[in-house]
Amino acid sequence: MKESNIKKFTRILNLLNKLDSGTINLMVESKELGFSVRTLERDIQEIENAGFPLRQIAPGRYALLEGFSLNKLPLSARDEALLKLIGQLADTLGPQWADSYQRLLKRSARPQGKEIYFVKMPRMWHTLDQKILTQLEQAILKNTLINLHYQTPARRVWCNCLRPLKIALFDGFWYLICLNNKNSYMKFSVGKILAVCPQKETFSAVDIDSVLQQTPNIWFDVKGAIQITCRIDASVARYFKEVEFFPHQKIEKEEKNGDLILSCRTDHAMQVLPQIKHWLPHIRILAPAELNRSLRQELLDYAQSLAD
Repeated sequence: MKESNIKKFTRILNLLNKLDSGTINLMVESKELGFSVRTLERDIQEIENAGFPLRQIAPGRYALLEGFSLNKLPLSARDEALLKLIGQLADTLGPQWADSYQRLLKRSARPQGKEIYFVKMPRMWHTLDQKILTQLEQAILKNTLINLHYQTPARRVWCNCLRPLKIALFDGFWYLICLNNKNSYMKFSVGKILAVCPQKETFSAVDIDSVLQQTPNIWFDVKGAIQITCRIDASVARYFKEVEFFPHQKIEKEEKNGDLILSCRTDHAMQVLPQIKHWLPHIRILAPAELNRSLRQELLDYAQSLAD
């Protein structure tokens, strides 16, 4: 789902939740959510178009028709699967998010009988510091520069003059994505951030949605300088026709035996190596030769370690 659609989805859920509790004032909601009144008016129109009966109490103030409640709406199996996914993500963000999810769940009429969908996220043993998370959320929302105290594998360090852009989930870990004063991306595991010091200075908003949509993991930059070509065995070719596993993935050729010649463009070898290893022995790096040699040597060293 595109980031713009996720934002819209979140806004409408927020508005519906507050409508079910009483009246809403779009001017107040505009300040709280950080969107224009006009944007929220369009959201209200979409809520009405979806069949929710609203009444306008005064300009900019709305409520559900008397007697109507979201609690009376049954959830479909897909609705419940989505709620479960949201719940698993909420648990990783700490007790405040988990509590919010439980309140949302209690307001929903869940379907009775057999469950159709099964949703599972990787089990995460870490929880996030709520004070730090709130500070990061506010800094991203207000485009405020921050200094971070961070625990690296070797020592604790201060990283200064950072522009916080997103909090993103990759491979079961929450990361803070920033730009430094050299305009290079820096990524920090949120669980290893020891302190956040918001600064008075602000920065112009930076849109990285398109970058995040292209990357399969946290190993991204903006250069896209490494061009990789692979041969995909015919036995697994259909998966690569259906799913984009690599950034900027493109099928260059399908050979008579069903093998695929596939290309991709990446910023860092680690963006693609985990997936390449996952598909061994059904994938082979054709170019660049150095990457192929590096992977081959790594596999040889691993095989040797098993023999020792």
